[in-house]
Amino acid sequence: MTGGVAITVFVLSLLAAIMLHEAGHLLTAKRFGMRADRFFVGFGPTLWSTRRGETEYGVKAFWLGGYVRIVGMSPLDERQPPVVDELLDPEALAEDRRRAAGGGDELAVPALPDPSWDRLTTSLQGRGASRQQTDRIVARTRATLPPAAGAAEVRTTLSEVLVTEVPDTGRVGDLHHRLVEGDRERFFHDRPAWQRAIVLVAGSVTHFLIAIAVLFGAYLFLPQLTGQVVPVIDAVLEDSPAQAAGLAPGDRVVGVGDVRSEQFEVLREEITSRPEQPTELVYERDGEQRTVTVTPRGEVDPETGATVGLVGFVPSAEQLRVDPLEAARRALVGEPSRFSPGGFVPMFTGSLAALVRVFSPEGLGSLFSQAAGQSERGVEGAVSLVGAASIAGQLGGDALGLTVFLALIAAINIFIGIFNLVPLPPLDGGHLAVLGVERAVNGWRSLRGRTPDFSVDPRAVAAIAIPVLAVLGTVFLALLWLDITEPIRFG
Repeated sequence: MTGGVAITVFVLSLLAAIMLHEAGHLLTAKRFGMRADRFFVGFGPTLWSTRRGETEYGVKAFWLGGYVRIVGMSPLDERQPPVVDELLDPEALAEDRRRAAGGGDELAVPALPDPSWDRLTTSLQGRGASRQQTDRIVARTRATLPPAAGAAEVRTTLSEVLVTEVPDTGRVGDLHHRLVEGDRERFFHDRPAWQRAIVLVAGSVTHFLIAIAVLFGAYLFLPQLTGQVVPVIDAVLEDSPAQAAGLAPGDRVVGVGDVRSEQFEVLREEITSRPEQPTELVYERDGEQRTVTVTPRGEVDPETGATVGLVGFVPSAEQLRVDPLEAARRALVGEPSRFSPGGFVPMFTGSLAALVRVFSPEGLGSLFSQAAGQSERGVEGAVSLVGAASIAGQLGGDALGLTVFLALIAAINIFIGIFNLVPLPPLDGGHLAVLGVERAVNGWRSLRGRTPDFSVDPRAVAAIAIPVLAVLGTVFLALLWLDITEPIRFG
């Protein structure tokens, strides 16, 4: 995989992870009956959208993430009334009659003119009724009502039709509930605290599951290095005795002189002990055993000062395949090493420690010092997503970099998951903190015999969120500046 392809894959995987994060919020919110009316990829002007049920799905112009809108999380959100109440809204009915009259006599207009039935159709479909269900409900209601029906008769008839056409499953948020009861008990803050907490953590949990799945796939489907070498030739050096003897990558050396062994260390010991001595070397190629005479070149060992024999080939690193059970163990709790990125648990603890380190006073001071050019940047420092993409491109171009590349994707997901749980608005963890404060205060109020109706003032949350965003924006710009002017390079 070339560097450019690696960067593209990395960016697309990050975008997919963000959308799965939002999907975690969406699916859990819907499961608990909350109304989630928008799910979009990107921000800015809408390029395309479609409605499925009561939710609008779409793509916006700037693919810098995504969002899901759960109604009730903003104090400005308005509740949808039952369909009957929406249809019989006096102001809406008056406007329908004016439109139907077209400037003529409104007294000649039916109690429910055509614009009212159009509004009913739009309302039913906007709440998730299928076109067939909508047509049946409207047709049955119109066929039953006389032209001069009053509001009470319309309410009774439409309510009976809705109950008949749309069965009640008993679940908050099902189609029957949306049509008959509107948004009653469907706002985010209407639901029990444990359900709200699950919705809030679902995004981070999704990132953690992505990381585990990526690591599991890397360990299961990619060969793993053991740190050992085998007597299989990986490369032949130019102008070496091995090249002169016709050895080639893929040849398996099985003997040197009279010594036969499957261990490279044993065979290397025989070769190094024969500098400038013609030696028979036995190897296998295409299932056939062959013998060639090679004269190891004498070289001085810089560590011992002794002259040793070198043939001039590079042995292959030992690789093994693991079964699904071992892959799962490594993906969850595998310890990191020179040859393995480790599993989810050590990555989690490492990311948590890195987050604390970066946002500590010392970490922030070091970051801004580097951005100002007052100190050098280390390879183990924090990076922006631009820097992470650059690192992904470098790793993707390496012959053995795919495992590390996948580990980088897992690590980014783990970091995002942890970061979103930081208990500061506007992050998911900030909403969890608000929920915890409300539960604690209302629990104390209940113990004292007072009404447990305390809620955190949204203005207080905004007052905290603004400086948090300012700090995060400053850190992001500093990291972006470093990634552009002093990018981290490997090799």
